Amino acid sequence: MKKTWMVGLVLCALFNFGFLAQSTSACIGADGKPIESVDGDVTNCVELGGVEEEQEVVKLFEVSETEIDFGFFTELGRSYTKTFVIKNNSSEPIAVRLSAIEPEYEGLKDENKVGAGWIAFVGGIKYFEIPANTVKTVGIRAVVPVDAKAGSQYAQIKVENVTAEQTHMIDVRMGVSGDDFAFGGGVETSNVAPVNLSDNVHANVTVKNSGNAGFMAKYNVRVTPKFGLENWKTIVDGEQAEVYPGSKHDFSVGDDAEAIGYGLFTVEQKIVYVNDKGEQIEEAYTRTVLNMPWWALIVLGGLIVLIILVTIIVKVVRRKKHGDDDSDDEFEDDSEEEKPKKKAKKEEKEKAKKEKKAKKAAKGAKVEFGEDKPGNEDGLGAVRPAKGVSTKKERKVVEVD
Repeated sequence: MKKTWMVGLVLCALFNFGFLAQSTSACIGADGKPIESVDGDVTNCVELGGVEEEQEVVKLFEVSETEIDFGFFTELGRSYTKTFVIKNNSSEPIAVRLSAIEPEYEGLKDENKVGAGWIAFVGGIKYFEIPANTVKTVGIRAVVPVDAKAGSQYAQIKVENVTAEQTHMIDVRMGVSGDDFAFGGGVETSNVAPVNLSDNVHANVTVKNSGNAGFMAKYNVRVTPKFGLENWKTIVDGEQAEVYPGSKHDFSVGDDAEAIGYGLFTVEQKIVYVNDKGEQIEEAYTRTVLNMPWWALIVLGGLIVLIILVTIIVKVVRRKKHGDDDSDDEFEDDSEEEKPKKKAKKEEKEKAKKEKKAKKAAKGAKVEFGEDKPGNEDGLGAVRPAKGVSTKKERKVVEVD
């Protein structure tokens, strides 16, 4: 019963999937228009003289450009014009609003931001309607102030579909040339992690711009096994970013990049930028890296600890076995010139110890004879007994004829 229930569930899921897949297809005729049978069934598309195709999602509101570059202006006080196209794909008219704003790019300084002060719309039209399934060409004009300074400037155009509440942004780049105009690209840092506890490469290059003109920098990363045949594999292919005046940009690769596996690899980072002479420079940085799983580090650490413990145990056992006076072991690590000196020094210490011990033993039996002193009429010195010997004496009287 349980198996029957599971089979039924799988068949139901497959049926639903097939239905959903069919619901996203359409039967296209020779004139390019969709064909449907009376009952809406497209399984007989070929009989109807058409070709079954996947139905694409239609964007109701499209703008032809995402970026407009005016280049660098050579004359002040003049205006330069560019155009873009807005397309209404819907079956109803839409209302569109245009505005020029200052961008909020990371690293961009306020002195390099311009908005309505530099950007104007041809005819002064900022709000209009676009009929159903039609397009409209919009002209924008960059007006260069007479007191504009040399360098790059940036703006954005905001295109709003008021009807459907959709927004599209266009990045605008421009600049003014002159005697003070200068790029200032250079590499500030280049790093590659030598050891990675994963099957990915971790590296980065930071590009700086000390000039007043922005430039596009390009970043590539490729790897090859350290041993064996050279077989380069690209994991970052031509990533580009603008380096704004007086700013930095960090290009990096990490866990989000394609995995390369475990082992030793040669990693090459390549960066392209524009230097202060306006020349396009390409620099490459290579380094050997080791990729290994995290458990391999634990095993390696355990082996190191084990070696240290074994070394300590061997030394302790040897010391207990041979004692502290083992003259041969003490000089194993010394040079041939130092061994005799240290051995002689040790023998002198041992000799001094023995002499000190002998003196201490003889001290208890030592007897000293005193000198003639007042009150000692017989002229004989008194005997000083040793420590521990009784001081009682027998006095003997001797008569002399």
